[in-house]
Amino acid sequence: MGLVKTVAVLLSTACAVAVAVGAAAAFYFKDQIETEYDALLKPLAHLNIDAFTGGPASFPRKLQVVATERLTGASEFPIEASLEKTVSLGWTPSPHVEGLRVTTAGDGIDEPDAKALVVGTIRMGFGHQRIAYAASSWAVAAKKHVYFHDLLSIESAEARLVHDTDKLYRKSSKLATEVGGPFELIHGFLTSSGDATSLRSTALVGARLAPLMKGLPRGAPVIATHTLVALAAAAAGMDNVVNLVIDNHPQWFVVAPTALNLVQGPRNYYGFLKKFEEGDYLREGGSLIKLAGHWIPKHLVDNIPRDCDARMKRAKAREPRRVLVPVGGAGAQKKFITELTERVAPLCKSGTVKLVLNAGDHADLRASLLETLAALGFAEGGDLKVIGDHAGVVALQRSQDFAPVTLLAFSDYFAAVAATDLLVPVVDVLACKPSELAFYPVPKLMIRRVGDHEAFSASRANELGDGTEEARTVADAGRYLDLFVAGAEPLVTMNAMIKRHAAWGAYGGCERALELAAAAPRGA
Repeated sequence: MGLVKTVAVLLSTACAVAVAVGAAAAFYFKDQIETEYDALLKPLAHLNIDAFTGGPASFPRKLQVVATERLTGASEFPIEASLEKTVSLGWTPSPHVEGLRVTTAGDGIDEPDAKALVVGTIRMGFGHQRIAYAASSWAVAAKKHVYFHDLLSIESAEARLVHDTDKLYRKSSKLATEVGGPFELIHGFLTSSGDATSLRSTALVGARLAPLMKGLPRGAPVIATHTLVALAAAAAGMDNVVNLVIDNHPQWFVVAPTALNLVQGPRNYYGFLKKFEEGDYLREGGSLIKLAGHWIPKHLVDNIPRDCDARMKRAKAREPRRVLVPVGGAGAQKKFITELTERVAPLCKSGTVKLVLNAGDHADLRASLLETLAALGFAEGGDLKVIGDHAGVVALQRSQDFAPVTLLAFSDYFAAVAATDLLVPVVDVLACKPSELAFYPVPKLMIRRVGDHEAFSASRANELGDGTEEARTVADAGRYLDLFVAGAEPLVTMNAMIKRHAAWGAYGGCERALELAAAAPRGA
């Protein structure tokens, strides 16, 4: 037997022994594990997760929940103590969005306010924050007292728990995209296979965040753009919670018991209806899932006809194609975007493409892209423009004076998120991974996903006709760009489809969420 076969046999034997020993140990401590599981879930009995998901957890699933608690360190936060605790809050006017109240630690804002509305989010990646600003834009326009409540911005032990979880996700995303192989397979599985056990574990984390929700204006509706916010509000006993569900792939951990869960497209809607049918909620006469539409800022929705007409006019006039390439909040696309920049560079040199790279708040990516662009012959002050603040992006949007290559790179998280929303109306193509941007009303080149759950968001854009299928390689992405440059027809078609879908409300999900949040609390 060769050395490789010997090592393989030894490793497989060791794994089999480890699994057998682990299983034996688990069943030896079966009573202890079940007791610990029951103690964990007892404080959340009012969420009725078993009925919500169609039945009680099996022993292996209980073991998974207990193990997750221990491995993540969440068990250091006793749930009963969390449900008794309140973090006192205050607010300050947003320096960026007129009429928006940004929550802070403070002396108390928990008095009733009939005009109050809370938009709760967690700054994990850009997507959740992007949806929160979209929902806020509609609420501010409706003259609500809008509290923008980012749980990570409130200095507390609870916020640090979430921050540590976010660091793990960022590392996993970068390994998946930069290394690939088994790391991509593992990350893909973890982000696309959320069963009922994942909801139980997520609800336990959400319960630890309840202190960050109880200091908000009493009785105010909560629009949650992260499941943990919806679960924290539910654990705190709030009875008017609207959860804006992310993605286009039905998984248990992105919905919240007792909340009204709104989805963006029919795949999620019918997928969750099927899941809920396994529990008691549909049979009891009230669904906790509704189809609302896409989560889009008000200024983008209001100006769809104008912006699409302008894009079609530029396409027919064979003007340089304005291509915006934003990086996700985890900064996990460095390799792909660098290679895509190299592929597009000749088109920028020839004057057929105006490339806008949004490096977000990732300093390492900024440095890397500057190095790449210099090697490609682009010089700042000449055919390369570098913008580093929110005001610069606002000025670019107004002037539409695009250089052959524009690099956006910020130290400010808000500017990193807002830059894409500001420029979407004045670009021709948004080249992005199938994140929440896959739902935006702009022609989209869907580039390589980071997690497998994102594949279905690309499919949504592709089927609506406002986006390409997912381009898994730089070569495929380049071929789509060549197609957009070669003729007007693809971009004209995409913009025509966007106008058609806007007419029936496909992009008005946030407006619908606001209407439902203003209705009577569920259970009232």
